[in-house]
Amino acid sequence: MPIRRTLERLMSGMGAPEIDATTTIIDAWPDIVGPELASRIVAVAVRGPELVVRVEDPAWASQLGWLEQQLLTRVEALVGPGRITSVTARVAPRDAT
Repeated sequence: MPIRRTLERLMSGMGAPEIDATTTIIDAWPDIVGPELASRIVAVAVRGPELVVRVEDPAWASQLGWLEQQLLTRVEALVGPGRITSVTARVAPRDAT
């Protein structure tokens, strides 16, 4: 069995979206949030039904609460209903590279 199919089965069993859904969200992130916000809020992972984003400043983590429903609506349009049900911000500095 190809490794991708095995991983998708494992992830599905944990309630995570397919690999393609995760890739779609991360690749389309600037279109989902707009270029200005994409420079401040970065999609980094999907854990089960949770989209994890990185922000550099706690103020942006707070701002995310106001934007969450809008983001979920846009993500749902890309990957389908009920796959991503929350957005969680992690405060971390931008990579120095």
